[in-house]
Amino acid sequence: MRKQGLIPLMVSIFAVELGTSITAVALPLLLVRDYGTTLAAGLTLAIRLIPNMAAGPIVGRLLARRDPRHIAMFSSLLSALFAALIPVCGALWQIQILTFGIGLTAMFAGPARFVLRPAVVSEGDERRGNGLLMAAQRVSTLSGPPLVGVIVAIGWPLWIAFLLEAASALVAVVMMLRVPPLPSAADEEAESTGAEGHGAFKAAYVTTTRALLRAISDDAFIRGATLTSFSYVLAVTLGRMMLVVMGAQHYSDVSGFYGWMLAAMGAGGLCGSLLTARFKQISTGTLYVAVMLIEAVGWLSLPWLPNFSVAMAVMFTIGIMESAGYVLYYAEVQIRIPRSLMGYYYAACIPVIDACVFLGSAFGASLAGASVSTAAMVVAGAMGIPMLLTSRWYFTPPGGVSDTAVMRDGAKSATRRDKHEA
Repeated sequence: MRKQGLIPLMVSIFAVELGTSITAVALPLLLVRDYGTTLAAGLTLAIRLIPNMAAGPIVGRLLARRDPRHIAMFSSLLSALFAALIPVCGALWQIQILTFGIGLTAMFAGPARFVLRPAVVSEGDERRGNGLLMAAQRVSTLSGPPLVGVIVAIGWPLWIAFLLEAASALVAVVMMLRVPPLPSAADEEAESTGAEGHGAFKAAYVTTTRALLRAISDDAFIRGATLTSFSYVLAVTLGRMMLVVMGAQHYSDVSGFYGWMLAAMGAGGLCGSLLTARFKQISTGTLYVAVMLIEAVGWLSLPWLPNFSVAMAVMFTIGIMESAGYVLYYAEVQIRIPRSLMGYYYAACIPVIDACVFLGSAFGASLAGASVSTAAMVVAGAMGIPMLLTSRWYFTPPGGVSDTAVMRDGAKSATRRDKHEA
């Protein structure tokens, strides 16, 4: 049964992702127009990844101790301010500072919205609830690029796109007011004992890190899904860069080939996010392994397809598989990771994922430029081989670390600290 707050969280995610997708298109256009295709301009696009890669653990602790709704709202307000200031910048370094600021707000806002999922998705309904949330994200990523295209096509100034991101961030704040709070977690109770300060922070950080590693290692599904998520993201990023090269080498007669491929993938992703919950008769492990392997085969086939129409159909299928995999992954994280550790989990994983995106973006074009067929094999291998090696892990029932265990470990840590100080 749907919990109160699911629709507001869906709208909030849609608004945030819509603004992100608008900036993802508008910012490169602005940089190329005003500063050319220089290395400095290219680095501006990557700067927003730096905060996540540098300070993820801090986010996890903050999400465990504070209301994730307030963190999400404050981050969205700052993001709106930074985006609205971009059009008035007169130098590249100013845009770089604002881009860094947007990345800093995203570092908090993304994990905060992930942590809030248990507040709006009931137990036993994880697939459907996470599917709806994924659908909201997919609709926004499909809507952002066309909006920028319309702005450019009708001759409106590009700064309108950045004001749209600011407006969408404000919508996200308003909708977050209607999301219910999460219940108190064991992590909060455990940390309430003992002295505060640097020693308390260090002890709590070590305790929680140990509990998080234990939760990941003790649950085979989470262990496999976490490890393969990094190689998967790297593979998808390499694949998208491969599509750019394919558009120039294999489909030069198709105007906007890359955009069409992403649109087909996005449309498939929307369908996949809505359809995954309907396959209740198939076990999560079977479905998870199947969608990942089918997607790997899809990427592998792209260089040898006969025409553009077939390529569109394959990308649509890839999009279905991608979204289905994410829905299953998020649902199992909600089921298997204790609520008190969930913020730490996402805050720890997102920086590594961003680093994989950075690597894929940096080396994907040169790899595909040397050989598209070799790039396709690398993408399929990076996606499929780790999944095959860990396939048996996805059929284990939940049974890892509980919130009670985290609270018990935290209490022991606090007791030891108090004895030491005495």
